Amino acid sequence: MPLVNTRLFFSKTGRAKYISHLDLSGVMQRAIRRAKLPVWYTEGYNPRLYTNFMLPLSLGQEGLREALDIRLIEEFPHLEVTKRLNIALPPDIRLLETAVPVYKNTDIAFAEYEITADIDREKFTKFLESEKIITEKKTKKGVSEIDLKPHLTVISVGEKIALRLPAGTDLNINPRLVFDAYGAQSGEVIKNIRIVRTGILCADGGEFK
Repeated sequence: MPLVNTRLFFSKTGRAKYISHLDLSGVMQRAIRRAKLPVWYTEGYNPRLYTNFMLPLSLGQEGLREALDIRLIEEFPHLEVTKRLNIALPPDIRLLETAVPVYKNTDIAFAEYEITADIDREKFTKFLESEKIITEKKTKKGVSEIDLKPHLTVISVGEKIALRLPAGTDLNINPRLVFDAYGAQSGEVIKNIRIVRTGILCADGGEFK
């Protein structure tokens, strides 16, 4: 039986930012079942609905175009998939598009973010111009120091701060680390921070599809 690989692009905003990745997986699987889509289940002793999130969001962050892969056991209209899932999903999680996958998750190299926060923009701009931006990053091997400067691309600093950072299987840098480093260096208490992932990109800078 040939399987139909299908990619779902969705937004996760508002109150949904407080849903953990594990809980999000459960929300999506329940919605897929309620939508009565012809989905494929894994084989073996304990079959489960196949879902594969491309780049899980950190708790407390929002995403405007997240990606999730499922497999169907037959061809099914993309518009109908989108329509059915939006009926089944909670209001702060919206399906934007259903499409045929173009790239693999290993092709993901960057993510772009827009951040709003109550901080001194002038001080923050000078901080970004520092020769090095040292902070601590948790890894599977423990906590280690990392220089964020070589990995950080500043798109703009205004009312919203737009950054591009590595993402994917090789290196994944949470934008919160940038602000943690700024707070530690400046002594400023960062208030009302909101982090929104606006896009997922491939190595050439093109949109992940």
